[in-house]
Amino acid sequence: MTERTDLWIGTRRLFWGFFFLLLDFNLNFNSTFTIPLVPNFIGWIFLWRGVDILSSARPSLELLRPFCGVLGVYSLTQFLPALEAAAPGWLSLLISVMILYTDFQLLTDLAALAQEALGEGRRVKRLRTARTLIVAAKTALYCYDLVVSLTALAVVLMAVSFCVQVFLLFQLWGLSRDLEKQQSP
Repeated sequence: MTERTDLWIGTRRLFWGFFFLLLDFNLNFNSTFTIPLVPNFIGWIFLWRGVDILSSARPSLELLRPFCGVLGVYSLTQFLPALEAAAPGWLSLLISVMILYTDFQLLTDLAALAQEALGEGRRVKRLRTARTLIVAAKTALYCYDLVVSLTALAVVLMAVSFCVQVFLLFQLWGLSRDLEKQQSP
């Protein structure tokens, strides 16, 4: 059985992974070369490590390690925006589906781990809510221009997505603190 320390460390790594994926600040040079101030692959590495630690407690998390690896490698295209723009449409669709699946499965398993460790409570319900909101917000961002292409709608969806991701970060931090408190005597 996984020790509580592993749960706390794994959850903290997931927090940092989502944190670094949220921080997407870049320096662009003539739209051909980009220097990410915090590259996205760092976030995917943290997520991969968190999934690796937590997979001993939840074997279905083991399935997410290859996804985190592929998404980390693909995120290296942020250094060359022209390369990302030249990628075929099916690849962008596949990456989007992989991100949605990874978020959904990771947060579902994390809520189940939280329920096992802490019991059914407010934190578990908030994690499930965050999971649903993250997947809905990202799906809306991926698909908003299929129906109507409005810049204002994109801005609203990005603002909502940002708020949902901040909500998720607060839940992940709170979960890691709850697990840390439970681990200490």
